[in-house]
Amino acid sequence: MAAATDVLVIGGGLMGCATAYYLAKSGAKTMLIERNPSPGLETTARSGAIIRAHYGVPTLVKLALEANKRYARFDDEIGHPCGFVPGGYSVLVDEGDAQNLRDITAMHQSLGVNAQLLTPAELKEIVPAVKIDDAALGAYEPDGGFASPPQTVTAYAARAKELGADLRFESPVTEAHSDGAGWQVTLRSGETISAGQVVLCTGNWSKPIGALFGLDLPVTPARAQIVVLERPASFTGTFPVVSDLINLAYFRADGDSGMWVGSSDNADLSEYLPRPDGFDETTGAQAVSDARRKASLRFEGMEEGDKGGVQRTFSGLYETTPDWQPILDSFGSTLHAAVGFSGHGFKLAPVVGEAMAARALGLTDPFDISIFTLPRFAEERPIRSSYPYLRAKFLR
Repeated sequence: MAAATDVLVIGGGLMGCATAYYLAKSGAKTMLIERNPSPGLETTARSGAIIRAHYGVPTLVKLALEANKRYARFDDEIGHPCGFVPGGYSVLVDEGDAQNLRDITAMHQSLGVNAQLLTPAELKEIVPAVKIDDAALGAYEPDGGFASPPQTVTAYAARAKELGADLRFESPVTEAHSDGAGWQVTLRSGETISAGQVVLCTGNWSKPIGALFGLDLPVTPARAQIVVLERPASFTGTFPVVSDLINLAYFRADGDSGMWVGSSDNADLSEYLPRPDGFDETTGAQAVSDARRKASLRFEGMEEGDKGGVQRTFSGLYETTPDWQPILDSFGSTLHAAVGFSGHGFKLAPVVGEAMAARALGLTDPFDISIFTLPRFAEERPIRSSYPYLRAKFLR
């Protein structure tokens, strides 16, 4: 006999667990299935988990702003910690992007973001270790920061379960069929689940899983290499995330003495993979060298050859779409997808989870997500920033 549920969420990363939480909170009979033995072991586990509202697309700014507020009160609302570190978020640009930064900050302020322009010297007062010789202008969000991926996904999963959701791990999907009123979904174990509604939160597995449901979801895994460096003894503790749009890197604290270094260079995010499994999870020597060089250009005491070494390195995957923006859409009245976040997923999870739960329950969208429909690609309507930076391009 098939198991039955009102809503089936496929995918147990952060987006799936957030969606399951909002569904269970509403009282819906909810089941979540995940191919791995526990939640958040793939894309979520390797996320930088940076929380900010700095986008060039107003719709994204609004969603991120609301999500930021939810991270700030996350522990009280969910009842489990997310490890939010409210250290702030900053951007540095050179003269070529200074006017763009002025315009984008004015847009942020008009939408209610607590953002301000800073001279490089003013930013250095906040982050004394930062080098500013090549910078023309900065922007700062005091309410930004970062959180803990394992704590956040575990918190949503635990709260969803406490509210009655059925979370099933090591349960990959092998078949899906519409019965007119809903879906019959078969697992590798042979068990069939009958669901009135299905929400796909399938990350880098969206293309093969989407095909089981008759969808062609243009989501492609892209490999990203991360290097965590040791900071000098003079530079410890929390500091604001620094998005360096001059040298195309971003930096955040990793514990009291580490510095997470990621690339914002298009050229470093061009290794697209046919599948999300079996990829090289190590980091190449060139990526390590680039991270050390960029850190030394932006921070005192991080010069190449300095005694501070590499704490650890690894690679993860972005679930990318052609315009590097998510797909949030419904297909008929029983199938929904929240996929292709292209690096935005962690910061948007609290609002997208609620939005997809509302879709599955037949409720009005709580947020405007209308620009993120799948047909935009076939209709050549990509989402683009109104304030494109000269170097960062599609990453904003």
